[in-house]
This record gives sequence, structure tokens and C-alpha cells, in this order.
Amino acid sequence: MHVTVILAVHNGEASIDAAIESIAAQTYGDWDLIVVDDGSTDGTPALVDAWAVRDRRISILRNDRNLGLPASLNRAWRAARGELIARMDADDVSMPDRFALQVAYFRAHPEIDVLGTGIELCDDFGVSRGIASLPNEHEQLAAAIYETMPMFHSTVMMRRRFLEVMGGYDERFRRSQDYDLWARGYREFGFANLTAPLVRYKQRGRPSFAAIFYATWVVARAVVRDGRVLTHGWAPLRWFIALTAAKLGLWRWRDK
Repeated sequence: MHVTVILAVHNGEASIDAAIESIAAQTYGDWDLIVVDDGSTDGTPALVDAWAVRDRRISILRNDRNLGLPASLNRAWRAARGELIARMDADDVSMPDRFALQVAYFRAHPEIDVLGTGIELCDDFGVSRGIASLPNEHEQLAAAIYETMPMFHSTVMMRRRFLEVMGGYDERFRRSQDYDLWARGYREFGFANLTAPLVRYKQRGRPSFAAIFYATWVVARAVVRDGRVLTHGWAPLRWFIALTAAKLGLWRWRDK
């Protein structure tokens, strides 16, 4: 099963080498990588160009200006040739056996369309801050869809047909575009997670006001779309309160 990795980067010169190196070091060899340089103004273009020269499996797409993550990812997956589409962020690192384990799971579970993994949380200096994982089974993930994101975005591998049917990411969502995608697709497609921490995941700080707005919007739209205003109308308010608390430093939120 061929895997196309999609990675969008904007001014990522401090971390992009390590991210791409972790893809090149995968024990599973049937992959290609599409890097979308999303209007970078630092040294990122030269670094990704050097990788493309070094490894023919790596190709570069360039946006003339910064279009944002959802538009860049849509451009990448539509250009992909893989049956499986793997996400990767420019500030994360994939463990060497990540693709091998995810592909093996897809082969064994044809009913699953989107597969995430656990993560090792790291700070800005690369120091490990612990392990995090999410429920494994679709039923658990679907039951909690209004309460938490079902997968860590940069760990996800998806069947291409999932993105084709869903129309990809909604480009209106500059943040929480992954949550919106999962909330639109969980009723029709199968989700799962591997417990193993297969991505070293950079832990970000407090959410922005934009992040609070988009996450609340995603949940509100999902509740209305699913016809569950009477039973889950509280969910958007819960997200707003929780993220505002994170903004005030009362707890730490993982946002990618």
C-alpha cells in the first residue's frame, strides 16, 4: 500500500529538517512526501529544496502567499498518488516504525478509514513531557465527538477515499480544520487509534482567540448538523469555557 505524506510548512526552518528526516528514516519504504511551502519567508525553501534533491520521493509545492493549513493540505492530498494519506507537521517527529504499524493495521482492518496514534509530548526544547493517547475504538471516539478531538492530527493516516468523499478540509477553518473533518465524517467512516506513541508532538502554549472561536464553531455546527441541539446544545459552551480557561493559563491545551 503506497503512502503519500502531506506536510505543509510556513517559516519552519528551525524544525523542518528533523520532521523530514523522520519520514526518510521510516522502516516502511513505500512512500512519497509532498511538502507544501506555504509562503515561507525564512530559510525553509532552501531546506526543503535540498531534501528534494537528496531524495526523489520528496516533491515540493509552493504557495505564492500564505494560504493557511487547510488550503495547503487540500492542495497536497489532491496531488497525491497514495492509496493512504499520512499527515505530518513541520514541528513534529515520526518514530521509525510509525508507517509500518499503521499500514499493517489498515491491512488487517478494512473497516477503518482514519487511524491516529498516541504521542510523546515535547516542549520547545525537545524535552519529553509525557505520553498521551486517545481511545482505540470507533464507538468510543464517536460517542465523545462533541467533547474531544478523536485523533491527534499529525499522527493520522487516512484512506484516500475518505478525503475524496468528504471533499477534504473546509478551508474556512484556519484552526480546528481537523476537528471539523472528523465531526463531518464519523457517522459514515471508521475511526481508530493505536495506543503506541508514534509521533513526538510539540506541545504548544495557550490557545489564541482564533482557536477558541473556530473550535466552538466546529462543535456548534456539528451539534446542529446531527440534530442534537436538545441533548448536546451545551457542548459548544463547554468548549468555549474550557479553551478560555486554557487561554487564562488555568490548564494546558494541545493545539495543532
